Amino acid sequence: MLREYLVSLLLFLCVNLSLAKSYSKGDFIPVLYNKIFSTKTQRPHSFTELSFICPPYTEHSWQNHPRRKSWLVIDQDLRGDRLIESDYKLNVLENKQCETLCAKPWTVGDSMQAMDLIKKDYQVEWWFDDLPGATASYTNNVKTRVYRAGFPLGQIKNDKIYINNHVTFNIIYVAEPSDPSRIEIKGFEVYPDSIAETQCQRTSMDYMKQEITERRSMVSFTYSVKWTEMKQLVPSNRWDTYILPPNPDPHVYSTINGVIVSLVLSVILAVVLLKTRRRDSTSNNSDDVNGKLVDEYEDVVGWRLIHRDVFRRPLYGGLLAPILGIGSQFLVVALTLLGALLCQQVHPAKPSSLLTCGMTTFLLTGFIGGFSSARIYKTFRGKSWLLNAFLTATVVPGGTMAFISALSFMAWSQQSSLAISFNGWMMVAVLWMAVLLPGIVLGSYMGNQRDPIEHPVRPTQMPRIIPRKRWYQTYTASILLGGLVPFVVSFIDLYDIFRFAWQGELYWSSRYVALACLLMALSTSMVTVVLVFFQLCSEDYHWWWMSFAIGSGSSIYVFGYAIVYYLLNTEIQGVFGALMYLVYMLLACGILGLCTGTAGFFSAYMVVRKIYSAVKVD
Repeated sequence: MLREYLVSLLLFLCVNLSLAKSYSKGDFIPVLYNKIFSTKTQRPHSFTELSFICPPYTEHSWQNHPRRKSWLVIDQDLRGDRLIESDYKLNVLENKQCETLCAKPWTVGDSMQAMDLIKKDYQVEWWFDDLPGATASYTNNVKTRVYRAGFPLGQIKNDKIYINNHVTFNIIYVAEPSDPSRIEIKGFEVYPDSIAETQCQRTSMDYMKQEITERRSMVSFTYSVKWTEMKQLVPSNRWDTYILPPNPDPHVYSTINGVIVSLVLSVILAVVLLKTRRRDSTSNNSDDVNGKLVDEYEDVVGWRLIHRDVFRRPLYGGLLAPILGIGSQFLVVALTLLGALLCQQVHPAKPSSLLTCGMTTFLLTGFIGGFSSARIYKTFRGKSWLLNAFLTATVVPGGTMAFISALSFMAWSQQSSLAISFNGWMMVAVLWMAVLLPGIVLGSYMGNQRDPIEHPVRPTQMPRIIPRKRWYQTYTASILLGGLVPFVVSFIDLYDIFRFAWQGELYWSSRYVALACLLMALSTSMVTVVLVFFQLCSEDYHWWWMSFAIGSGSSIYVFGYAIVYYLLNTEIQGVFGALMYLVYMLLACGILGLCTGTAGFFSAYMVVRKIYSAVKVD
């Protein structure tokens, strides 16, 4: 009952509260400036910090509009969002033609800045009714309207650079069935154009564009508004238009491959379990003298020989427990995100919803991390549960914040909006001290109150000497082999995720992603169990850390694939873009390794306990 309540609570907290609102005719809806971004530089900037645009001023004050922040703040900072209300006047169902926003005098510096940004293919992102401005496109593969967030800042034709100083807003809406006088907005399309002074009211197809020259000039910014009612089939979710349907064939082949791999591993695991139990049964029930001699010989060979060492406390167990505690917490976050995606509580096309849901879940599940860490720590005969709780709350979160701080410092050096704001850092400190740390301490206290987990065999005081291994029995070989299998299972979906994250192309199917994650988790757990058993058969009882390392081995391949993807598929230019890519992928692969490593550890732990619980050893 408690588990069902916790899952329901987390899904409720992750509900996308920014669902489509209804409006009446004449209602004012602001257009929010956000940022400019480029897949070539990976360095977004706040739109309002550009010197050559119309600054947002109120009608009765010279001060700028305040920034619109989410309650977390840092979730917007991590994406470089800086939402500030503009002076565009958009009223519901009121069409406009060639309205002037402002006439902006440009200096030579303004012109040079605009030319540089247009050459780097910067796109503009504005928001309207919680939707990003997008350009609609049609392709041979997709016959319906498909959106891609952002629109070009300018254009280059015949070696001349033009600024897009005119925008046409095409707002797609539907009437409410219960009240036709009210509408819901389903799409926000922005079509930019470059129009020279006094050319806004075009009378022909041939018109002059606003060219950028290296001298002082005056640039007029204008806009038009068109409200279009959607007559055809209305999508169930207005964010679905931002998703491109993936090609099902590669995913089907990948799923079949993953199922086959999982079945093979499950057969191997079943044979291992059955063989160990059969040997134990034979050794206790056989009446044949020769049979007894054989069974007694088998009892002291391989994994049975180390039965008094297999549950020996691992080296640096005080560090392993906090890592596994936070890993358990990240596993809950991953399961919650998958559940929210499948239940359509969050949408992949809106990254802020995924990020907010994940961070909220992580903050509220500190009890789980602390409890898991304390139980493992007490099993390792740890003495100071409070120190363990502090390490749980600082080791992995501190490392994560170190990566984020490096990202923020690099962004600040480049005057990018990815730099964490002061309010963002303050919110991180407040949430850590007021939410995460108390939750972990409470969970650690409750876990410490429980009796330690008793192992079926007590270790001796003197550890055994581990025999010399062959090359294929080494730790490195096990980690590389253990990581390869889950990586192969999830390779196709990784390509789609990388394409969305670094190229802005969202090919997505929640069912394919959920199935790939399930197969990856199963293959990780089973291959970890099999390789740990082989390690025990080679009389090596240092399996605690190895089970975590084997489980997290897939993150090594993901990082290697990220490097290959950067070299072959991305258009990222410059040292800053490469460093940002590297740090982001290190952080993402680290979190992935925590999740898979924790899953591998607990799977191996349960099977090892089961094997040695069933064995009767004198």
